Parts: sequence; structure tokens; C-alpha cells
Amino acid sequence: MKSSKLLVLAVAAAAALAVPLVMAQSAADKGKAGEAAQNAAVDKAQNEAEQKAKRRAAAAAQEKAKGEQSAPREEEEEEARKRR
Repeated sequence: MKSSKLLVLAVAAAAALAVPLVMAQSAADKGKAGEAAQNAAVDKAQNEAEQKAKRRAAAAAQEKAKGEQSAPREEEEEEARKRR
């Protein structure tokens, strides 16, 4: 009888220690997931900015090759169309 009481106490003590550890690990994993999502959003915004800069550079080079001056109005109209 005495050994069964000790066994029950040992199981209860192990559970009491395990629960906070599991909860802490879960919270750490959620923090990492949120950080990864934020990094993904930053990467996406950076990629979009780089693509926009490349498009503008290509358009400027094309206009320069044609001997035309840059047309900022056309760029603004293009951006407005993309927003819609």
C-alpha cells in the first residue's frame, strides 16, 4: 500500500513538472511561428520593391534607347492601374 502511494505521488510530481515545461515549449513555438510570418511579410514587401525598381529601370533604359524623355505621368498611370 505504501509503495502505491509513493507511485501516485511520483506520477503527480512528474505531471506537475511536465505541464509547465510543455506549455513553455508551446509558447516558444508560437513565438517562432509569428516571427516567421513577420519575416515572410518583410521578404514579400522587399521583393515587390525590387521588382518595381527593376521595371522602372527597364522602362527608363527602353525610353533612353528610343531617345525619348522619361514620362513620369505614364509611370503614375501604370501604378494606379495596378492598385485597382
